[in-house]
Amino acid sequence: MLQPVIADQADVDWEDWADPANTSPSAIRWKLLISRERSPSGGLVTGVAKIEPGAALSRHHHEPEETYYVLSGRALIEIENTREEIGPGTAIYIPPNARHALRCIGPEPLVFIFTFPRDRFEDIDYHLDP
Repeated sequence: MLQPVIADQADVDWEDWADPANTSPSAIRWKLLISRERSPSGGLVTGVAKIEPGAALSRHHHEPEETYYVLSGRALIEIENTREEIGPGTAIYIPPNARHALRCIGPEPLVFIFTFPRDRFEDIDYHLDP
């Protein structure tokens, strides 16, 4: 039986693509809060991510759908042929295999929550797009 999980992001270290276990270069950092790698949970990966001003999450795609919820900062998001400026309070749904990218365009870092319907973050194969 799965147990409740309460995760405080202050207790979790930032990770990035420079970590040896990761293979895709990007200026994004994240903290996995809910994931089978870190907690007795299943079927959902949730974390908080940060992109510094002027930096970007490169255009990529992956099989599972994903959601973002912007906590602070401003960004330009591109999902397939859609481009839009986003900011605090914006929720985004990214369909399976949709090509998407995110660039922080404001003076403060973009901070957002992300979710995937998977047991573990390592189950998500990121594919960089040209």
